[in-house]
Amino acid sequence: MQPVSAQRIENAIRIVARLIDMSGDAYWPILERLEAELAALASREERLARYLAGGRPQAARRLLPKPTRSMPREDHAQRL
Repeated sequence: MQPVSAQRIENAIRIVARLIDMSGDAYWPILERLEAELAALASREERLARYLAGGRPQAARRLLPKPTRSMPREDHAQRL
């Protein structure tokens, strides 16, 4: 199975548009789903590009867990 790309979704939208034109409105839900999938894919790609380019780094940092430092057993025992 090929990965889903914007081009594949756009091709599917054109096919479904032809079906709607020839057969009526029965295929509208499929068209709407494809449009939503295309918008979601574009949104994911835009957000990823923005984060990789350094946009809004503070928001991304808040989502990541804070790094933890492990103490060697001797140091931990001395602190107790």
